[in-house]
Amino acid sequence: MITKAKADQAPATEQPIVSTGEVRQPDALVPERPALASGVELVGMMQGTGFTNQQWLVQRNGQFIQITELLYRVAEQIDGRRTLGEIAEELTQSTEWLVSAENVSQIIEAKLLPLGLVVPSAGAAPSGVVSGAVPSFSPLSVNMRMKVIGPRAIDPFTRVLQVIFASPVLIPMLVIVAAAHIWMYIANMGLVVAGLMETLYKPGLLLLVLGIVLAAAVVHEFGHASALRYGGGKVRAMGAGLYLIYPAFYTDVTDGYRLGRGARVRTDLGGVYFHLIFAAGLIAIAFLSGQYFLLVAVVLINSDVVRQFIPFVRLDGYWMLTDLTGVPDFFTQMGPFLRSVLPLRAGQGDKLPELTPWVRAVFLLFTVLTVPALAILVFLMVTNLPSFVAASWDSLLSQFEQLSLAFSGGNILGIALLFTQVLLLALPLLGTVFILFTLGRGALRGLWNWSNGAPMRKLVAGLVLAAILALVAVAWSPQVSALANGGPPGVQNFKIESRSHLDSSVTYPQSPPVGGDHSPVWQNCGFYDSPINNENGVHSLEHGAVWIAYRPDLPRKEIDFLFQTVRSQSYILASPYPGLKAPIVVSSWGRQLEFDSTDDPRLQRFVQTFRLSRQAPEAGESCTDGKGEPK
Repeated sequence: MITKAKADQAPATEQPIVSTGEVRQPDALVPERPALASGVELVGMMQGTGFTNQQWLVQRNGQFIQITELLYRVAEQIDGRRTLGEIAEELTQSTEWLVSAENVSQIIEAKLLPLGLVVPSAGAAPSGVVSGAVPSFSPLSVNMRMKVIGPRAIDPFTRVLQVIFASPVLIPMLVIVAAAHIWMYIANMGLVVAGLMETLYKPGLLLLVLGIVLAAAVVHEFGHASALRYGGGKVRAMGAGLYLIYPAFYTDVTDGYRLGRGARVRTDLGGVYFHLIFAAGLIAIAFLSGQYFLLVAVVLINSDVVRQFIPFVRLDGYWMLTDLTGVPDFFTQMGPFLRSVLPLRAGQGDKLPELTPWVRAVFLLFTVLTVPALAILVFLMVTNLPSFVAASWDSLLSQFEQLSLAFSGGNILGIALLFTQVLLLALPLLGTVFILFTLGRGALRGLWNWSNGAPMRKLVAGLVLAAILALVAVAWSPQVSALANGGPPGVQNFKIESRSHLDSSVTYPQSPPVGGDHSPVWQNCGFYDSPINNENGVHSLEHGAVWIAYRPDLPRKEIDFLFQTVRSQSYILASPYPGLKAPIVVSSWGRQLEFDSTDDPRLQRFVQTFRLSRQAPEAGESCTDGKGEPK
């Protein structure tokens, strides 16, 4: 059974294709004069598939079911009037199969009834009927989908916009899009930087840019809808949902399964095409009006376009790959595919119909690349969860403090910006926890089902679960210990008595200092190859920065490592410091740790733990527009 939807972030859940196999003995489920269930429509041959044998489509309550020709031909003869014998006779005369009434009954009972295509006998309730099944809650799908607009609202727009896909319009449009982006990225990159600075420092522009990017996402969805309309299909709905806990738009283009391969691929690329047209329009407006902050929105839109082609999650590039190969959905077909290509005796379930050689090779390559990639991603998410949660929570608390100040001062724009920042911080945290919970629950359910009723399997499942928990404990132990003890082992803690602004020099008890009175002007965060003033550096520590001081004669390789560390994130200072008692000394407000080299893993843990720490009195305040020009 297949459903399909294109979304800005991800598509909706799809169910596995059903393939024919051995039939069971008929029983009282099959009526003598069978009838198709309500909402069932016979569509015809599936176009442009990657299967060796032609597949056929049946639509049931808005969903497409892919079946073999034999099942389709049986369904064609079912009208509520013909008996099983009459259906068998008609099939024998009109097809190459020799069919008996018993064969027809077996096919209906074993295949068509479980798919919900045929009405069962009065009072019968066949096991395995999926007609009322609720789609599974998959972390790689758009969940909690809510329809916003239907065909009546969509069709007037797509009737006009589909013209953009006609060759006389499409080719010049692609040339214009390419020229606009070449003008921006090659000839006028300085304007992009200027627009970025304007966006960051002019109140309200960041919210406006985010609003423009949101509007571009809506345009993206109309690109899918218009491409489907141009190919002869019809959009069923547009709406919104959650993808990995992130808000996402989606467009239901299920009707595209009736179309050929080229029309389906056009539908897949329609969103990106409209996205780029929208970006080209922004470039033109920026050029004519001088509002170069619009170029920042273009960069964000372009980054989303690139992201759409990641093949490991259900984005546009993934759907383009599935439509090119003619396999409706790799993820839901991966189990049946592996059962069909691997000589495994264990495991039950349907096998995928035979694929053409090149499609089988692509599917196998996709599986070989995707499974390890997703496994590594999950591994990194699990092993780094404590530090990620702690850092996110600390940042959220800092933002809430700033939000309280904005409320007290009646700063409406500041409140809006801070709410946006809180949302951007909270969503990755909630999304990570949600994904791990969903995957963990699915894994536990799978282990339970696999071991149910078999004592030896229960033992194996228990050992596997214990091993996983042990590995997680080993990975989390250093992070939890560091968080509980205030940082990695060896951190020195100092009590800061005063933090006044002074125009004179200050004598500090630590070298480098970890806090105290300081200059009214902070040091701009970044990498320096000459010493900085203690008083300016301490002011940056007060804003939540981490200061990495290193001996001037530190090996070049280690200096380059520090340079990359500073460049990779904000709120870090690095500068040479003559007379250091250790090759490297890293400080935050009230804390300090010495290192012999950059190979010490505690260095990164110190930065991760104490950068923007709440112990800094003014964590999150500016670390730019102060003193100094970092490299």
